[in-house]
Amino acid sequence: MAFARTTLGSKTIHYFVVLFVFGALYYLYQFTELFGSGSSSYSPEELNTLLQNKESHIVALKKTELTQQGLSRPFLDESQFHVKNWDLKGNTMVRNNDFIRLTSNAPHLALNMFSKMPIEADSFEMELTFHIHNDEVKHGLVGDGLAVWFLDKPSEVGEIFGIRNKFTGLGIMMDTYKNGKRGSFPFINLMLGDGKTFYNKGTDGYETRLAGCYAKEILNPLSKETKMRLIYMKNGYLSIDFNYFGRHEDWQNCVTLTDVKLPHIKYLGLSANTGQLYENVDIIENKIYALYKPNGEFVESIDELNELIKEQNEYESESSSLAEINAKVEEAKKQDNQQQQQRQGQGGRKNRAFKKKLSSQRRRTLSRLKNAEKRIKERERQVRLQKYGDPDATFIKRVFGYILKSIKFGIYASIAVFLLWLIRVIVKTQRQNRKLKISGLLD
Repeated sequence: MAFARTTLGSKTIHYFVVLFVFGALYYLYQFTELFGSGSSSYSPEELNTLLQNKESHIVALKKTELTQQGLSRPFLDESQFHVKNWDLKGNTMVRNNDFIRLTSNAPHLALNMFSKMPIEADSFEMELTFHIHNDEVKHGLVGDGLAVWFLDKPSEVGEIFGIRNKFTGLGIMMDTYKNGKRGSFPFINLMLGDGKTFYNKGTDGYETRLAGCYAKEILNPLSKETKMRLIYMKNGYLSIDFNYFGRHEDWQNCVTLTDVKLPHIKYLGLSANTGQLYENVDIIENKIYALYKPNGEFVESIDELNELIKEQNEYESESSSLAEINAKVEEAKKQDNQQQQQRQGQGGRKNRAFKKKLSSQRRRTLSRLKNAEKRIKERERQVRLQKYGDPDATFIKRVFGYILKSIKFGIYASIAVFLLWLIRVIVKTQRQNRKLKISGLLD
């Protein structure tokens, strides 16, 4: 019986060992995925600047302005005296050369405006300029905020920041009044609606929150305006930055997500409402651009952006080398012209021969340069592969690689010590059982 119990106990311990090993391996896999295989070392703000094509020396994208979802001063169409390409619902104030005021310092207002046409782009970037303010605010009590929408269809005026509840699409709600008990305000709250899910205004949408961030400076900014930058790509990348202080390119990331799917047909909307508390919500400008690769296809992912950066680096390297060759060619031509002036009688045949030889030399040099560049890059990849175990290892990846190796070594060492201890316990138990069995036979 003692031996049977020991055997049963050993099997149980073995099961725990197997579970422990698998758990450790899973942890290592997750850690590697999180830190060892990142597609870029750029911050979200830097990535978004690249995607706005503001760093064309690093990567050049094609941008096409989507004017039907844009807003710029003067806002009104001179022939019809309506805001061009937009439907406004509610008592909206339009100052043609200044702003579109969705809500003013008055209670119980609800207004919205939606583009007449859907966004015809799978990947796009948008920069919205607005101003939320109330000069008479006391103790920070204002309400209720501004919302940006990407919905499957325009909404009628409703109780959720000026649209109806149970919407389909993405809502970005800049909530300036705290109804619930959680968090600090103003707060940027994202919700992805499916047409059935109810937004709970009493809890500030906490139950359905996709992501969000605290945005204290969004109310009464010193610069008299706030900018919101939104980047969306076809594969689900969504990133939102804010510029609170009016400084050039001074962006602060709010959220960056990688699996957000907007409706295939999506209308852009802006809305606001007030309750017992109120504030002015002014729309100043909106610029939106479709994002394309140089071949005319939409940019679909961050990985594609990295490939474009690599391709542009290679192209610029080749162009620089070719420019050097051309400079040498021009210098050689000058020297040859000088020699021709001294030997005019023999210059014609030699010049043709020189040009032919120079052209051939340029082709050979360029070909050799390209081949040498390929060999250098391949050699560098092999060195990184042999040294770091990764042909594309960057400094950050190497640092995380060292950390990962240290953690792996610690885990493996712990497993080894645990297994040795376990073997020692099993051997010791089996010896004690044999002694007990022998003493039982003698008795």
